[in-house]
Amino acid sequence: MKKVISLISSLVLVISLSSCAIKETPIINGVEYKYNDQFYADTVDQLLTYIDDGDKDGVKSLLCNGLKNSDGIDADIQALIDGFEGDIIRTTEYEKDTVSASSSGKNYTSAFLSRSFYIITDKQKYGVYIAVCPIDEKHDDGEDLVGVYNISINTLDYESGDIECNTANTIEIADHNCCVASGYGDSSSYLVAQTGNKYEVIDIYRIINPQSIVKYDDITAWNSRDFLIFKEKFGAPYAESLDNDKEHVLADVYMYEISDSNKYAIVAVGRDDGSINALSVKDIDSRWSEDNKYEYILENE
Repeated sequence: MKKVISLISSLVLVISLSSCAIKETPIINGVEYKYNDQFYADTVDQLLTYIDDGDKDGVKSLLCNGLKNSDGIDADIQALIDGFEGDIIRTTEYEKDTVSASSSGKNYTSAFLSRSFYIITDKQKYGVYIAVCPIDEKHDDGEDLVGVYNISINTLDYESGDIECNTANTIEIADHNCCVASGYGDSSSYLVAQTGNKYEVIDIYRIINPQSIVKYDDITAWNSRDFLIFKEKFGAPYAESLDNDKEHVLADVYMYEISDSNKYAIVAVGRDDGSINALSVKDIDSRWSEDNKYEYILENE
């Protein structure tokens, strides 16, 4: 019954917002509202343009009123812009499947949209979290939350937990933690790997052996599941998944850079017997598509 009520509430929200968009075409901090995912994507597109251009006033214009008027916000935006290095080359997916915490009642409609993703520039890699509110009629101070209410951008040494993140200047608006936060160090020892199969899955790898380089034909000709023999042939892995640090994973995953291809070899090694569960080749810099699938050398057993 709760699921039915939740579904009905979500539908009411969608219909309400969609109807509003059709009749009035609301403009929220300079961004036209169409529907939740599109509004989030359009807002983030504009925000990233401002960040890429070093436009502090542009970033501030997208913030919710509560953040715009908070103490220290200009310094936080300055730090966000000044520490961001390079021109944006690509991002991981943020245009759909936005996390939406929405609700509606007799006299209100509210929507809170958020997504984590990654930015790759010509100088750095960043983990990003952005939260946006197109409407909040539930809280008395809900109008102060409308707009971008949380921005967090960190280099991967912070994102991975190898370096402790800075304490953000956080304020509470309409029961939500709001801030503009950044942590800038060095991402050169990490890879952002788009390893999804039909769906967007992002794994972060720590580079552990920069000298490890293999040939495409050698990898694709491999037919043994003995990882020790594999390492005798190809050497220590180029990178390891951060998930290898976790206690309860069933397999450790490693990556080898292929010198004569834009792809990487991905090796999953079972913890129980140390054998290769799967060996595949993939372009980790591109989103999954029909043209960018795993090329399996050894299938999962």
